[in-house]
Amino acid sequence: MKAGIVGYARSGKTTVFNALTGAQAAVGTYGSREANVAVIKVPDQRVVRLAAIHHPKKITHAEFEFVDIGPNEEAGEQKALDGAALTALKNTHALVHVVRAFDNESVMHPLGNVDPVRDASAMEDELKLCDLIIIERRIERLEKEHRKDTEYGLLCHCREHIESGQALRTLPLSHQEEPLLAGYSFLSQKPLMLLGNYGEESIGKDDPSGLTAFAHENNLPLIDLCGAMEMEIARLPEQERSDFREQLGLGEESRLRFIQAAYDMLGVISFLTAGPQEVRAWTIRKNTRAVDAAGVIHTDIQRGFIRAEVVHFTDLMEAGSPARAKELGKMRLEGKEYIVQDGDVILFRFNV
Repeated sequence: MKAGIVGYARSGKTTVFNALTGAQAAVGTYGSREANVAVIKVPDQRVVRLAAIHHPKKITHAEFEFVDIGPNEEAGEQKALDGAALTALKNTHALVHVVRAFDNESVMHPLGNVDPVRDASAMEDELKLCDLIIIERRIERLEKEHRKDTEYGLLCHCREHIESGQALRTLPLSHQEEPLLAGYSFLSQKPLMLLGNYGEESIGKDDPSGLTAFAHENNLPLIDLCGAMEMEIARLPEQERSDFREQLGLGEESRLRFIQAAYDMLGVISFLTAGPQEVRAWTIRKNTRAVDAAGVIHTDIQRGFIRAEVVHFTDLMEAGSPARAKELGKMRLEGKEYIVQDGDVILFRFNV
């Protein structure tokens, strides 16, 4: 999975990027627009515990890639996105809008005073405007070619939706319509998370970013964190982090909260495979059939699918071993149409 981190200049995007990834990208470099990229292993104790049973040669966690988009040099600091940003965001699965909620007189806000709700609304408008420009150009070209086909009708519908003030992610699409828009990678169609970046003075306060009502009204996930403090903690030795967080009243590690929120937003889950060669977590969308989950591992497994031997992680841990789980009747044989559940440990049987 790949998330693009966006926001206005001096919102703390790179600080949050460092906090989530443990990277040490330079902060405060307003004049550079080169994106920072980092990949983290998704923490999953299920992988660790399965490895303790199987002692595999290899352990593979799911991965999450972050792209920290640099400031907009083309349109000035009052806009967040330029041509370079649009290119970098095209292949992301979701967007994370870092919204400034901290006061710092030495770090001026490009839009004036600190107003998280204004910034969140302005970013939504900017995403919609970027999409509208693309849509209108494509409609104009189709009209010149006298192609008033299904794609044309759908794009006109998208234009009407945006002009009514709605993001494309709220536009219901049929299974036939989804592929027609997939190639455009519309920004307002991507899942969007709000991340309120508040200051140390707001630690422990309810709704420190003041974005709760806006997020609820717009059906957007929201998490709050103190980016500067989280970045410092991320640089501590791992064994010291939890004690420090407890002393400051910061609660659960921000990376874990973010990943859980991102999984929920994207509608994805993890299933696991385990054996002496490798223990691995695989990321799939909710409601994925067993035969399609097999294809995530390898197309040959999907093509030659026979059955799936499935035991849920919880049942496996209670049994203590795969053999005992089978004796207790916790291991099931499932066919192609079985809907894989989060935490399923699966052995695929296939023949090609």
